[in-house]
Amino acid sequence: MAPSATTRPKKGDVAADAAVYDAIRRAMHRGRLAPGMKLQEPALARVLKVSRERVRKALHRLVHEGWLTAVPNRGTFVPSLTVDEMREIYEVRSMLEAAIVRRLSAEHSAVGARRLRSHVAAERAATRSNDRGRLFALSGDFHILLAELCSNEELTKLVRSLLTRSTMHFSLAAPERFHNCAGPHEHGDIVAAILERKAEKASKLMLAHLDGLVALQSARPPVSSPTTLERAFGD
Repeated sequence: MAPSATTRPKKGDVAADAAVYDAIRRAMHRGRLAPGMKLQEPALARVLKVSRERVRKALHRLVHEGWLTAVPNRGTFVPSLTVDEMREIYEVRSMLEAAIVRRLSAEHSAVGARRLRSHVAAERAATRSNDRGRLFALSGDFHILLAELCSNEELTKLVRSLLTRSTMHFSLAAPERFHNCAGPHEHGDIVAAILERKAEKASKLMLAHLDGLVALQSARPPVSSPTTLERAFGD
């Protein structure tokens, strides 16, 4: 028997739930939520002007995806990551992502090439409009896209997990204005090497790119400065 109309989620409800989720993710991408900060349902509901149920759904989803940490009997928190932990994550990422770009340089489809060019174009558009939140999301998505184009689900899961753990640290350490993660046109240069089938060049560019991210975050560790939800979600 098909579910009745009353049991199906309404489009408006789905959109509203997604908006709350996106608002919290956007605040994280902009570096407005400090490590260790507790996210309480009543306060978030008040600031975002939505029900606690919508906030609860968004927090559960973010915990499930690894963006937030749920501590039994204590609540939901913005995760913390030390510089040493960050370095270890990037060591693993360097091993994986250097191999990924080598593989894509040797073998990529026309569809894959179009997706890479389109992504770089979107990043450059976000840079021109100074949309830090959008650029931050695209910068992480770039590394996931490379893994997806290898058509290996386990590889994609692993890269996505590593990115999730390091994203918060980077969002707080990155400057207000930045390009392609750590430097101008780096993603574009990596894509160009892949499409030219220059595996060695693509690998060196990726390693230099990731080393740049480590240097940036090591030189400017995130400061856990007090903030309010009103400021975090001010716009």
